[in-house]
Amino acid sequence: MADAGTDPSAPIVVAVDGSECALAAVRWAVGAAGREKRHLRVLSAVGMVPGAYAPMVMMTSPAVVEAMQAEASRAVDAAMALAKEVDPDVSVDGKIVGGSPMLALRYASSEAHQLVVGRRGLGGVRGLLLGSVSADAAAHAECPVVVVGGEPPTTGPVVVGVDGSPTSTTAIEHAFRQADLLQTSLLAVHAFGGFSGAAFYGRQEEQIIRQLRDEAMELLGEQLAGYPEDYPDVQIERRVEIGSPADEIVDAAESAQLVVVGTRGRGGFRGLLLGSTSRAVLQVASCPVMVTHHKP
Repeated sequence: MADAGTDPSAPIVVAVDGSECALAAVRWAVGAAGREKRHLRVLSAVGMVPGAYAPMVMMTSPAVVEAMQAEASRAVDAAMALAKEVDPDVSVDGKIVGGSPMLALRYASSEAHQLVVGRRGLGGVRGLLLGSVSADAAAHAECPVVVVGGEPPTTGPVVVGVDGSPTSTTAIEHAFRQADLLQTSLLAVHAFGGFSGAAFYGRQEEQIIRQLRDEAMELLGEQLAGYPEDYPDVQIERRVEIGSPADEIVDAAESAQLVVVGTRGRGGFRGLLLGSTSRAVLQVASCPVMVTHHKP
């Protein structure tokens, strides 16, 4: 069974822009770096985010560029200071790069063990829960991406969404590893939705629902097979529900400290990098969400 880890020298990279979400991401990243005995890199990009600064015609102004660089420097310094405060034993460095934050994070992900971002940065539209930069990272990064929306909880299980797809298998692998690192339990959630009990009648309804539940539990058993031997200290709970997968995962996230999902599940369209379930969970989950990427 493949290990969810990568090159031991690969750092955990956290993106910062001076926002509160970015500082929450730093706290989570520091914890992850400590658990995994990895170096932490604080990264900020000086580039164009629509709506973050002046109109596009002004972006070449030296004064605007200087202001952006100064803000990036402040964000990196504050993040590094916070990292040292949270865990002085974690080695950390800071880096400012030029260009689009989206492209900068894509590039950084090719050399990172894990990429950590805030759910919404300074340039986000008010009321938009998932920012454009974090959404792009979740869809395009070459390593697992953790999206942090607020102060990370420190108790509760790791929740993983299971649907039988290859991306789901990858998510399960990472979820077991994270549960082991966090010394907590794993809750595997599978939901079969698209209808309600009213769609059936009488005894036929009970038979069909029972059959669907049995098939779902069998699928869970197949996808979780082997991992209990690799991670004997991780207790496993299985949950099968009738309903929207996103709703069930979000509900489970209320008492979790981490949710793990794949980029695109069984029902996703080919070429759609971030599926509807993953996007919905990223939008509203009350705890950090890890998005994993299946590589054929």
